[in-house]
Amino acid sequence: MRRICANFDDESLAILEKYSSKYKGSTANLLRRAILCLKNCEELQEKASWKKIVAYVDKLANMEHLIIDIADGKAIFTEIGQGSEKFWSEIYEIGQQHLKEYQDKGLKTVRQILEHVENTNWYKLSIDSEDSYTLILAVSEARKFVKTFFEGIFKNYPRNVEIIEEFKKIRIRVT
Repeated sequence: MRRICANFDDESLAILEKYSSKYKGSTANLLRRAILCLKNCEELQEKASWKKIVAYVDKLANMEHLIIDIADGKAIFTEIGQGSEKFWSEIYEIGQQHLKEYQDKGLKTVRQILEHVENTNWYKLSIDSEDSYTLILAVSEARKFVKTFFEGIFKNYPRNVEIIEEFKKIRIRVT
Protein backbone atom coordinates (compact mmCIF):
# COMPACT_ATOMS: atom_id res chain seq x y z
CA MET A 1 0.00 0.00 0.00
CA ARG A 2 1.10 3.54 -0.69
CA ARG A 3 -0.32 6.68 0.94
CA ILE A 4 -1.49 9.46 -1.37
CA CYS A 5 -2.72 12.85 -0.19
CA ALA A 6 -5.14 14.85 -2.31
CA ASN A 7 -6.97 18.16 -2.12
CA PHE A 8 -10.65 18.34 -3.13
CA ASP A 9 -12.75 21.30 -4.22
CA ASP A 10 -16.15 21.78 -2.56
CA GLU A 11 -18.09 19.93 -5.25
CA SER A 12 -15.74 16.91 -5.23
CA LEU A 13 -15.73 16.83 -1.44
CA ALA A 14 -19.55 16.86 -1.34
CA ILE A 15 -19.63 13.92 -3.78
CA LEU A 16 -17.03 12.07 -1.72
CA GLU A 17 -19.02 12.61 1.49
CA LYS A 18 -22.28 11.53 -0.18
CA TYR A 19 -20.86 8.23 -1.37
CA SER A 20 -18.85 7.65 1.80
CA SER A 21 -22.08 7.62 3.77
CA LYS A 22 -23.84 5.52 1.13
CA TYR A 23 -21.18 2.79 1.05
CA LYS A 24 -20.25 3.10 4.75
CA GLY A 25 -16.61 2.35 4.16
CA SER A 26 -13.36 4.20 4.49
CA THR A 27 -12.51 7.05 2.15
CA ALA A 28 -9.63 4.93 0.85
CA ASN A 29 -12.00 2.08 -0.08
CA LEU A 30 -14.38 4.52 -1.76
CA LEU A 31 -11.54 6.04 -3.81
CA ARG A 32 -10.32 2.56 -4.81
CA ARG A 33 -13.89 1.77 -5.92
CA ALA A 34 -14.08 5.04 -7.86
CA ILE A 35 -10.80 4.32 -9.65
CA LEU A 36 -12.03 0.85 -10.63
CA CYS A 37 -15.26 2.42 -11.90
CA LEU A 38 -13.23 4.93 -13.94
CA LYS A 39 -11.21 2.07 -15.44
CA ASN A 40 -14.40 0.19 -16.38
CA CYS A 41 -15.94 3.32 -17.92
CA GLU A 42 -12.82 3.96 -19.98
CA GLU A 43 -12.83 0.35 -21.23
CA LEU A 44 -16.50 0.63 -22.21
CA GLN A 45 -15.80 3.86 -24.11
CA GLU A 46 -13.28 1.98 -26.25
CA LYS A 47 -16.29 0.08 -27.62
CA ALA A 48 -18.92 2.85 -27.71
CA SER A 49 -19.11 6.57 -26.98
CA TRP A 50 -20.37 7.64 -23.57
CA LYS A 51 -23.40 9.19 -25.28
CA LYS A 52 -24.30 5.79 -26.81
CA ILE A 53 -23.71 3.96 -23.53
CA VAL A 54 -26.11 6.33 -21.75
CA ALA A 55 -28.67 5.88 -24.55
CA TYR A 56 -28.39 2.07 -24.31
CA VAL A 57 -28.87 2.12 -20.56
CA ASP A 58 -31.84 4.49 -20.96
CA LYS A 59 -33.49 2.13 -23.44
CA LEU A 60 -32.73 -1.14 -21.65
CA ALA A 61 -33.03 -0.24 -17.96
CA ASN A 62 -36.81 0.15 -18.05
CA MET A 63 -37.33 -3.10 -20.01
CA GLU A 64 -39.04 -1.20 -22.85
CA HIS A 65 -36.65 -2.33 -25.59
CA LEU A 66 -35.11 -5.54 -26.90
CA ILE A 67 -31.71 -6.40 -28.25
CA ILE A 68 -31.77 -8.76 -31.20
CA ASP A 69 -29.06 -9.97 -33.52
CA ILE A 70 -29.08 -8.43 -37.02
CA ALA A 71 -29.53 -11.91 -38.51
CA ASP A 72 -32.61 -12.37 -36.30
CA GLY A 73 -33.95 -8.99 -37.42
CA LYS A 74 -33.43 -9.91 -41.06
CA ALA A 75 -35.26 -13.22 -40.52
CA ILE A 76 -38.15 -11.45 -38.77
CA PHE A 77 -38.59 -8.85 -41.52
CA THR A 78 -38.24 -11.46 -44.25
CA GLU A 79 -41.04 -13.44 -42.57
CA ILE A 80 -43.22 -10.35 -42.11
CA GLY A 81 -42.84 -9.51 -45.80
CA GLN A 82 -45.66 -7.19 -46.79
CA GLY A 83 -47.29 -7.59 -43.38
CA SER A 84 -50.91 -6.87 -42.59
CA GLU A 85 -52.54 -3.45 -42.68
CA LYS A 86 -53.10 -3.80 -38.91
CA PHE A 87 -49.36 -4.38 -38.31
CA TRP A 88 -48.29 -1.29 -40.28
CA SER A 89 -51.01 0.79 -38.64
CA GLU A 90 -49.67 -0.19 -35.21
CA ILE A 91 -46.07 0.67 -36.20
CA TYR A 92 -47.31 4.08 -37.41
CA GLU A 93 -49.18 4.69 -34.13
CA ILE A 94 -46.15 3.66 -32.10
CA GLY A 95 -44.16 6.25 -34.05
CA GLN A 96 -46.77 8.90 -33.21
CA GLN A 97 -46.49 8.05 -29.50
CA HIS A 98 -42.69 8.27 -29.64
CA LEU A 99 -42.71 11.91 -30.81
CA LYS A 100 -44.16 13.03 -27.46
CA GLU A 101 -41.72 10.79 -25.57
CA TYR A 102 -38.75 12.22 -27.49
CA GLN A 103 -39.95 15.78 -26.96
CA ASP A 104 -40.26 15.07 -23.22
CA LYS A 105 -36.58 13.99 -23.31
CA GLY A 106 -35.68 17.34 -24.86
CA LEU A 107 -35.31 16.08 -28.42
CA LYS A 108 -36.88 18.83 -30.51
CA THR A 109 -35.25 18.78 -33.94
CA VAL A 110 -35.42 16.13 -36.64
CA ARG A 111 -31.66 15.71 -36.36
CA GLN A 112 -31.82 15.14 -32.58
CA ILE A 113 -34.55 12.54 -33.02
CA LEU A 114 -32.69 10.75 -35.83
CA GLU A 115 -29.46 10.72 -33.79
CA HIS A 116 -31.31 9.33 -30.78
CA VAL A 117 -33.04 6.56 -32.74
CA GLU A 118 -29.73 5.75 -34.47
CA ASN A 119 -28.67 4.19 -31.14
CA THR A 120 -31.09 1.34 -31.85
CA ASN A 121 -28.79 0.30 -34.73
CA TRP A 122 -31.60 0.15 -37.27
CA TYR A 123 -29.50 2.47 -39.41
CA LYS A 124 -26.35 4.57 -39.66
CA LEU A 125 -27.21 8.26 -39.94
CA SER A 126 -25.57 10.35 -42.63
CA ILE A 127 -26.14 14.10 -42.35
CA ASP A 128 -26.34 15.45 -45.89
CA SER A 129 -27.21 19.03 -44.91
CA GLU A 130 -29.01 20.93 -42.15
CA ASP A 131 -32.38 19.65 -43.40
CA SER A 132 -31.49 16.49 -45.31
CA TYR A 133 -30.52 13.10 -43.89
CA THR A 134 -29.85 9.60 -45.18
CA LEU A 135 -30.50 6.52 -43.06
CA ILE A 136 -28.29 3.66 -44.25
CA LEU A 137 -30.16 0.59 -43.08
CA ALA A 138 -28.45 -2.25 -41.19
CA VAL A 139 -31.14 -4.62 -42.47
CA SER A 140 -32.58 -3.62 -45.85
CA GLU A 141 -35.66 -5.75 -45.19
CA ALA A 142 -36.56 -3.34 -42.37
CA ARG A 143 -36.96 -0.30 -44.63
CA LYS A 144 -40.78 -0.29 -44.61
CA PHE A 145 -40.71 -0.69 -40.82
CA VAL A 146 -38.29 2.24 -40.35
CA LYS A 147 -40.14 4.39 -42.89
CA THR A 148 -43.56 3.70 -41.32
CA PHE A 149 -42.21 4.36 -37.82
CA PHE A 150 -40.81 7.74 -38.86
CA GLU A 151 -43.97 8.63 -40.80
CA GLY A 152 -45.79 8.20 -37.48
CA ILE A 153 -43.23 10.23 -35.56
CA PHE A 154 -43.24 13.14 -37.98
CA LYS A 155 -47.00 13.20 -38.74
CA ASN A 156 -47.61 15.85 -36.06
CA TYR A 157 -44.16 17.44 -36.22
CA PRO A 158 -44.29 21.26 -36.54
CA ARG A 159 -42.48 21.20 -39.92
CA ASN A 160 -43.15 19.13 -43.02
CA VAL A 161 -40.91 16.04 -43.12
CA GLU A 162 -40.61 14.09 -46.36
CA ILE A 163 -39.61 10.41 -46.03
CA ILE A 164 -38.39 8.67 -49.18
CA GLU A 165 -37.84 4.91 -49.21
CA GLU A 166 -35.00 3.70 -51.41
CA PHE A 167 -33.32 0.31 -51.87
CA LYS A 168 -31.10 0.07 -48.78
CA LYS A 169 -31.65 3.52 -47.35
CA ILE A 170 -34.23 6.08 -46.42
CA ARG A 171 -33.91 9.77 -47.15
CA ILE A 172 -35.48 12.32 -44.83
CA ARG A 173 -35.92 15.94 -45.86
CA VAL A 174 -37.30 18.74 -43.72
CA THR A 175 -39.12 21.38 -45.76
